[in-house]
Amino acid sequence: MKSVCVAPLQLSKHGITEPHEMCYKLPFYILTRNPIIDLILNFILSSFVLLYVLIFHPKIIVVSIPDSYPVLAAYFGSLLIRARFIVDVRDPQEEILSNKYRRGFGGFIVKIYKYIVYRIYRKSMKLFCVTRMIAHILANKIGAGAKYIYIIPNGADLRIFKPIDKNEARGRFGLSQDVVLVAYIGPLASWAYYNLVPVLLAIRKVREKLNINIKIMVAGRCYSESFKKIIGRFKDILEYMGELETKDVVILLSACDIGIIPRIEDPIYDYAIPVKFYEYVATGLPIIVIARKQSELAEIVEKNKLGILCEPQDHICLEKAIETLAMNKGLIGEFRKNVLTFRKYIDRRIGAERLFKLIVELMQNDRFDA
Repeated sequence: MKSVCVAPLQLSKHGITEPHEMCYKLPFYILTRNPIIDLILNFILSSFVLLYVLIFHPKIIVVSIPDSYPVLAAYFGSLLIRARFIVDVRDPQEEILSNKYRRGFGGFIVKIYKYIVYRIYRKSMKLFCVTRMIAHILANKIGAGAKYIYIIPNGADLRIFKPIDKNEARGRFGLSQDVVLVAYIGPLASWAYYNLVPVLLAIRKVREKLNINIKIMVAGRCYSESFKKIIGRFKDILEYMGELETKDVVILLSACDIGIIPRIEDPIYDYAIPVKFYEYVATGLPIIVIARKQSELAEIVEKNKLGILCEPQDHICLEKAIETLAMNKGLIGEFRKNVLTFRKYIDRRIGAERLFKLIVELMQNDRFDA
């Protein structure tokens, strides 16, 4: 098989974000502070996808969501060249938008957008998603018209993300061997669906209460000036590493004792299993998860005893979790054993192999039902 990637340049107040170097570039997508304006503009700009479809003339077209803007153009292209059309849903973008915009002009635009996109989803030859909850959402919203919904799980590349010796990892970053290190890898912004501030407050309280050396290591892009100020206010317990290359992320996670996923409480995100979960597990990190008990992430962590779960806004639970793990290296060791046992199930190749088999099945099927 030969694959071609087409992805947009993104223009926002933070500058230009380019797609992976292996991808052909679409014209700019515009990212403003208004998702409705973004939706209208980018839905129009995504029509350039049709040009690439006509140039490359693929046998199979896969549109990966949350970027559902090119769905319409890609679908029309599949009809013109009689290609198999697949939708791969990684975030239910339409449901997130409709949850935010329920009335007024924004709600009207989102309803039209959802109608168009879901009509196309129903016509896709196969519909993939990354979690069980997304599969339920799609089945409920699309209804009996959906021919196929398959769960193709995300994961980590276990050939790259693997634990290395903790002393060696700490030595590479010049970190003390006796400090308890908490890891957070991800975006830093006041509007993101991760809220790191309660974690910072809890770590500071535990440090002062127990008089122990505990710090949080943070790596990722900082998107807001307000969060830069937060970093400055917590310099006593926070070390900001900036944006790291993948190999340095592996070293940093291997150097830490605990990984943290500080999800916000909005139930719309109960479907999500973030990439950082897979990367923490792949490097053998026990996890403190802040998420609703009803979420898929909470269920996986509790069922497999990968760490400690706290509900959002339960600050006492969060402080207790940090305190318990900081003072009990044996418990960290027990969770680490469970994490390493579970590690084989989050191999990204599992999903890749499942996807490959389904694509081969499509290519071997001469019947094309548009």
